[in-house]
Amino acid sequence: MEHCGIDLAVRSSSICVTEESGKILEERVVPTEEEAFTEFFGGREQMSCLVEASPLAEWAAKVLEGLGHRATVIDTRKAKGVIRTKKKTDRLDSRNLAKMSRTGWYTAVHRKSARARAMRTYLQARQGVLATALAQGSRIRGLLRAHGIKLGQVADSRYEQRVRQLTMEEAPQLWPMLQPLLRLRAEAMRSAREMQKQMASQMSQDEVGRRLMSVPGVGPLTASVFMATLDEPQRFGSGDQVAAYIGLVPSVQQSGEKDFHGQITREGDRLLRSHLFEAAHTLLTRKKGTSRLKKWGLKLAKKKGYSKARVAVARKLAILLHHLWITGETFQATA
Repeated sequence: MEHCGIDLAVRSSSICVTEESGKILEERVVPTEEEAFTEFFGGREQMSCLVEASPLAEWAAKVLEGLGHRATVIDTRKAKGVIRTKKKTDRLDSRNLAKMSRTGWYTAVHRKSARARAMRTYLQARQGVLATALAQGSRIRGLLRAHGIKLGQVADSRYEQRVRQLTMEEAPQLWPMLQPLLRLRAEAMRSAREMQKQMASQMSQDEVGRRLMSVPGVGPLTASVFMATLDEPQRFGSGDQVAAYIGLVPSVQQSGEKDFHGQITREGDRLLRSHLFEAAHTLLTRKKGTSRLKKWGLKLAKKKGYSKARVAVARKLAILLHHLWITGETFQATA
C-alpha cells in the first residue's frame, strides 16, 4: 500500500506519496478544494493518508474516504514530538507525515460525530458572542477610566444605567461616544442568554444531559460541552483517562531518583476545562444543598487552599460525569 502525507493549509496543500519502502513517488502542491483533491486522488489505488488535526482535517478526511482512501487525523502536538527539526517547510511536513503513515509512529485523534461537531460549533459561537460582550464592557471601563471615572462592580441589569449616570455626572460629552458600545454589548449579552436558553432546552430533552445535570453545579452548558468533547464515552477505559484527556492531571517529571509532580498539564480542551472549573466553583460556593463531594472539596480547601480544591473538584466532576454517562445512573448526593 502506498502512503500519503498531506500538509493542509487554507489556500493550498502540500502532498507527498511514498512507496511501502519509503521511496517518494510523487510530490505536488494543490489548491485546498474538493475538485483539486478529486483530480489528484481520484482513480488511485487505496492509500493510507495522514493529516494533522486542524479545522480543515475533518473535511479533508471525508473527501479522501469518499475517494476510496484510508484517512487518519493525527495529534499535532505528539507529531512534533516524533519529528524534531529546525528546518520546517510545507514540503518537509508532508514528507514527514508520509513517513509517519508508513512507520505507524503517530497518535490518531478521535473524529467526532456530526452531532458532537454541531454542538461544539454552537458552543463556540456562543463563546464568541460572549467574548464580544466582555470586550465591549472592558473597552467602556477603559474609556471611562481615562477620564477619571471608575465604574466599579455593577450588576449586569444595571450596567447601562450606571454608565449613563456616572457619565452624565462627570463627563456628559462622552455619552454619545459610549452609546454605540453599550448597544453592542447589550445585544451581545442578549444573544448569549438566548443561546444559553436554547441549549438548556435541548439538554432538558436529552436523557444523558438530564443525568449529567443531576450533579450539583453542572448546568446545561457544562453538560453540553462535556458531551460534545467526549462524544463517545466508551473510548475511555476509566475516569482517570478522561481527566488526563482534559488536562486535569498533574504534570510529571521523572528521572532516576527524582520524581516531581507539578501543576496540571492543561492539555486537551480548554473550553471544557473552564466549564468544569466553573461548575466546581458553583458546587463549592452555593449555599443550598450538600453532598459528600462538596464536603470533601470544602475540607480540601481549608487544608490546601481554594484554588487547589477547585481544580481537584473539577477533576472529580470529570470522572463522575463520565461514570454517570457510562452506567446510566443518576447522581445521588450521599453516594
